[in-house]
Amino acid sequence: MRGDLAEFLRARRALVGPAAVGLVAGGRRHVRGLRREELALVAGISVDYYVRLEQGRDRRPSPEVVGALARALRLGPDATAHLHRLAAGAPPAGTGQRIRPAVARLVDTSPWPAVLLDATLTVLRANAAARELNPRHEPGRNLVRDAFLDPATAALHADLAAVRAECAAALRSAGGAEELVTELLAASAAFRELWARADVSYCRTGTKLFDHPSAGRLRLDYETLEVGDSGGQRLLVYSRAGGDDLMIG
Repeated sequence: MRGDLAEFLRARRALVGPAAVGLVAGGRRHVRGLRREELALVAGISVDYYVRLEQGRDRRPSPEVVGALARALRLGPDATAHLHRLAAGAPPAGTGQRIRPAVARLVDTSPWPAVLLDATLTVLRANAAARELNPRHEPGRNLVRDAFLDPATAALHADLAAVRAECAAALRSAGGAEELVTELLAASAAFRELWARADVSYCRTGTKLFDHPSAGRLRLDYETLEVGDSGGQRLLVYSRAGGDDLMIG
């Protein structure tokens, strides 16, 4: 966890330019983004202390320091919450948890494609409509791995670049999943590029474009709902604007 905090700070610092925090760049710069001393200045902490954080020599910055760093790094709500979790040494969200019967019924009886996911976007359950939309919606398959490594999934998404960016950011927000991250870093240049940005977010609502082999181009809205007291389970449901039936098969 200590290394995760240091890595995250370094990656996010590289994405913030001096102008974004009201500083004048001045002179020739040899680093991407802010220098360590610039970030420390904006956050109101000592340079020596910030260096210790980036080198992993300080494990537990206070919530006040974390908040100041989040503001200096211009982090959004999801990334700020992630930084607080890293600083607190909180365990990653659980994976592969027990599915409550009521949640299973919601998935199975939904008239729309519905997929129950764990925190790392591994499929726990999917209804028939979801499998018609994407046959890869099967328990045990991971949506992040499929987005980067499965050609059939890549062909299905008309907005593949956006989907991959969302997947990488969601995986980082979950924490853990070291084996999956290691696999993707080794196998996918696209994942390596996105992972280096250390973006953190979980898309809760939006629209996706699918190029379905039999139904053609589909524009579907989606909502992602957190399942209470589940250790990070989320219910992903697709629908079509206007309430039209989604006929695929």
